[in-house]
Amino acid sequence: MPKYKVIITDFGSPENELEAEEFRRSGLDVDLVRLNAKTADELLPHVLDADGLIVQWANVNADVLRSLEHCKVISRYGIGVDMIDLAVAGECGIPVCNTPDYCIDEVSTHTLSFILMLNRQILPQHRYVQAGKWGSPRPTPPSRLAGQAVGVVGMGNIGRVVVRKLLTFGVTVLVFDPYITAEQAAAAGVEKVELDELLRRADYVSLHCPLTDETRHLIGAAEFKAMKPTAYLINMARGPVVDQPALYEALVNKEIAGAALDVLEKEPPSPDDPLLALENVIITPHLSSWSAESFVQLRREVVQNVVTVLRGERPRSIVNRLYLPHQNGAES
Repeated sequence: MPKYKVIITDFGSPENELEAEEFRRSGLDVDLVRLNAKTADELLPHVLDADGLIVQWANVNADVLRSLEHCKVISRYGIGVDMIDLAVAGECGIPVCNTPDYCIDEVSTHTLSFILMLNRQILPQHRYVQAGKWGSPRPTPPSRLAGQAVGVVGMGNIGRVVVRKLLTFGVTVLVFDPYITAEQAAAAGVEKVELDELLRRADYVSLHCPLTDETRHLIGAAEFKAMKPTAYLINMARGPVVDQPALYEALVNKEIAGAALDVLEKEPPSPDDPLLALENVIITPHLSSWSAESFVQLRREVVQNVVTVLRGERPRSIVNRLYLPHQNGAES
């Protein structure tokens, strides 16, 4: 039986016993190595002979990929794969896999939690009571959520579940996603629109798209000016999907009413990041995917991708399929 070397480049957990257990259950002879390296320079001396990489936030760029002597698979802890050069991985014949459904319930619920907190003004009321006051912290009451419009940018696995949950609140859901048809949107009970119309009509704009060259700073100064002054932005995607300085200006200048963010352009933020001082922003530390169940599922599924490839089989989620040679699984 061949012996394989699989390297965990980086991961938030202080141990990798779940991953090791999953490899033992597979019956493969795997030497599992943990690096705690994130930059390309940190990775390069150690990954040359790896048969597989398991990645969280490490920068697997073209230099790293071209240095890999016989890597057969890269598996990501999570859904987004913007830290990996997918095209070069494809050129090198390396399939890149993610874990596409491990946190759908958690992230969609977090999204709804943000919308409900913003709509019901939970945080301002909490701060008002903490300050020893009682009654309403604002001169006008919030609008009833039922009947308002929520714009969802991106109808992937998470976006679809967000939509399903939203519809139970009696809201109108507008969707911008160039990869679905108007008929598919209608079948889901939503209206497909272009981004400019979504921004103009929505009371809440919720981002669920991947970070790509096309979506980097998708929401910037012009987009904030297009939104209602009473509208809120919710970013559940990646920080760079939003131009953060433009968001700050829009919030300070009351171009939009507020924002709720689980992701930022720089993570963690600097202590003097001006967004942290604003009262019309809710920020959580990129933990919308977090639950006891999702944490276990993530760690097991990231290993299952590697095991499947090492066995000579095709994993269910290859994200760089378009860049791979036909013989490496590019066919659908």
